[in-house]
Formats: sequence, C-alpha cells, structure tokens
Amino acid sequence: MKLLRPAVLLGTIGALCATLALAAGPASADPSTPTDYRQLVGTGSDTTQGVLNSYGNTLRDGSLNRVIASYDATGSATIKASASGPTFNRPNGSTNGVKALTASINPTNTYLWGGVNIAGQLDFARSSSAPSSSAPGTQLTYIPFARDAVSFAYADLGNQSIPSNLTTAQIAAIYKGEVTSFTAASGATHPYKPILPQAGSGTRTFFLSSIGVTEAQLIPGLPTLQENDGSQIDAVGEIVPFSVAAWIAQDNAVVPNTIDAHSVTLGSVGGISPLTPQFKLNPSFTMTRLVFNVVETARLTANGPKDTLLRDFFVGTDSEICAVPAVLSLYGFGAIGNLCGNTTTYKSGYVAP
Repeated sequence: MKLLRPAVLLGTIGALCATLALAAGPASADPSTPTDYRQLVGTGSDTTQGVLNSYGNTLRDGSLNRVIASYDATGSATIKASASGPTFNRPNGSTNGVKALTASINPTNTYLWGGVNIAGQLDFARSSSAPSSSAPGTQLTYIPFARDAVSFAYADLGNQSIPSNLTTAQIAAIYKGEVTSFTAASGATHPYKPILPQAGSGTRTFFLSSIGVTEAQLIPGLPTLQENDGSQIDAVGEIVPFSVAAWIAQDNAVVPNTIDAHSVTLGSVGGISPLTPQFKLNPSFTMTRLVFNVVETARLTANGPKDTLLRDFFVGTDSEICAVPAVLSLYGFGAIGNLCGNTTTYKSGYVAP
C-alpha cells in the first residue's frame, strides 16, 4: 500500500511544512473521535510525539484515510486503539511505550499492560533513548530517524537566574546534593532546586547517563515534572533536564508552548550552547542522542498489508519519516543522513511490563 505524503497532496514541501505546523498546533493528535481508528498505532515518548502526531494528522493512504495514530504521552487516563480492542492505560514515556509494545506483541501469552490483555493493539513505540543493555536480544528493532540533545532548563528570572553555563561535573554535583546553592548575578545566594522528568522518561535516562549519575546517587525524593513541560519551571534555583528539540518545537509553535510563560531557557554545557544562532539544534553540543521508533523485528520481513505500511513509514532513507528533513527540522530535530531508517544496528529483547 503506497502512502501519500502531504507534499503529494498539496504540491510543495513548503506547503507540507505549513500544513504540519497547523496540524500539530496546540491540539493532541489522538484520533479525534472514539471511532477514528487507524492502521498503525504507537505510544511512548513525549519528546518525539509532536513530529509523529503531525504525520498522524496529515499522512494518508491511497484511499485518503489517515494512517498513523500516535497517542500522546499524557491526556485521558486510558486509550482504545481499535474497534474490537480493550481500553487500556496510556503509556507515558519511552520505557513505558516499549513495555506496552511488548505487551501488545505478547510473545509468551502472559504479558499484560496495566492488568489488561492488549495483544495486537500497538505497532510501534516512540523512544527518545537507545535500547537498554539490560534487555539483550534482537526481538525489537529501534529505528533511528533524527538527532536530539538534552540540556538543562531554567526560568529566566533576570539577575536571580541560575548560571547559564555549567559543566557536566557541576550538574552532576547539583543532582547528587554535593553543590546545593549558587550566587546569582544580583549577589544573592539561592538554593538549587533540581527536578527530574517522570520515571520511565527517556530524557531522564539519557540526562543521568550523560552527567554520570545513577538513580541511586540522586538526592532522595527529588520532585518530578512531566518531561519537556515548562509550565511549572518558574522558581529561583529550579534546574530541569529538557529536550532541545522539544524546546525548539515549542518555540516554533508547532506543539503546545509551555516555555514562554516563564521564559524557560536552555543552558550551555561546558561553554557550548545547545542552539545555533538560528535557534536550530547545535550539532556541536555535547549531550546529543538519536531518537527512535521501535517495532517488532519480525514485522520487518513479514508480508501483511500493515507490515508493508510499517516499513514504508519507518524503514530506509526514503521512508516517509526520513524523506523530508525539513519536517524534522521544524520540530527541532537534526538530520542523521544514511542512518535514518536503519534497521540493522539497534536491537533489543522484549521489555516486559
């Protein structure tokens, strides 16, 4: 089944980008009605949901039916992915997306998601982190499609703001409680207030790995926020990991903007800004990562219509998600060239719920 890119329907790449921006807007890309079921269904990472949602709103098959249902990481407590399927808890974050995908594959006929049998309900998981070494195997394939980065974010509070440039060692010391305060430009001393994304967040996992801190080394009981949500980053001393792509997408107004209300700003790490002067992802920034869509490896060679559709969208540099780098850039991501759509490098075993 051949997919129709919005560019084919609209005529130009410029129109494509404009349409995707409008489609993403401030609204969720959950199917708009309870019966708007689609052929490929995914959940997981907050970081990559915006760009996947844009394709969910615009990409059509040959019969002009929407193809992708990319459910947001947050929203209503439960979702229903097919007419005959069950209602189940919404997976929030990369880890939970992969766990739910495993439950959907249900390889041992024992995996449940939130106590519910969701066999056959999901086709992919959005992941902002690479496969974990704790899940060896090849049953899942992580397909990279873009580059992101993670920096620390803070509210710009003028001369009371935290330092705008920190080293990874300084950030680690803050999160381990070894450095507890800073002197602001005003001369006043304030306590640091480190915050992390919610458990199961790929951004959380990558950030801690990048600064060399384990969960066990963290200050006990650190508060958490939904990843990439700047609406509550508003107090003196708060420091929070934040996806650079998510920040750019919010600044570009193609996803809901949570950063402007409190002038949420991205810090530099080791003297290198995560942004170029054009407010693009800086490829020279230290804490960069690939982002992925995760599928069952067996489906890469299966012959069903949905398997072909899955490959058309995710696999190879000519796949729908790789073929138009301008769309990825609009949502804050950097292009990765021939690595986009690669299915041979990043493998994992099932990740049991």
